[in-house]
Amino acid sequence: MAYQYLLKSMLLSAGLLAAGATHAQQLAPDSVPRAHSLLLKAGLRLTHLRYAHDSKSWQFLVPLSLGAEYRVASRLSFYTQLETDVQASFTAGRRRATQTNAFTAASAALGVRYYYGRAQRAVPTFGRYLALEGSADWEQLTGASLVTTSGSGRRRTTPAVLTPGVYALWGVQHQLRRHAYYDISAGGGLLAPAYYNFERPSTASRWNVGGQATIRFYFGL
Repeated sequence: MAYQYLLKSMLLSAGLLAAGATHAQQLAPDSVPRAHSLLLKAGLRLTHLRYAHDSKSWQFLVPLSLGAEYRVASRLSFYTQLETDVQASFTAGRRRATQTNAFTAASAALGVRYYYGRAQRAVPTFGRYLALEGSADWEQLTGASLVTTSGSGRRRTTPAVLTPGVYALWGVQHQLRRHAYYDISAGGGLLAPAYYNFERPSTASRWNVGGQATIRFYFGL
């Protein structure tokens, strides 16, 4: 009898182990995040969203944001971002009403992210991250104008400034719905001497310290 009970126990244990191994094999592809995945994002940089108006005019700033993130490991990804501020304005003058649309600012960035904390099943990984980012910010200087002389006469243009920089960031990226995401980040870095109208003044030779805090809302694929 003892041998029969021992044999039955061994057979039952072997069956349970085989069932557990089969179940683990079925879950393994889903529980381990897959590497080499690409996420394309398009949305708004909400921290730049702005609207203002008075009795004769209004201004609406639409901060568009495009991004791509390519994961090369379970917690590591490379990303790029292209963002621009599109300004739509309307002014009711005495003679006629005028409406203008202009690109007032733009930025391009390349960086690397390291996700930490509890591993996620989503692809690519979402959660808290540390990032190192290199960027270049272009912005028109409002309230100023530059007069240039050429063969066709004098032209009045709006000067602009281009500022390269390197930032260390902390952030969090999560999925709200199937194709909706938010990305919040903040940090600081070093800003290189700026270029004005693609020329660097001889007096601009100092590096500065800068910071950024950004909230983005995306639709992604």
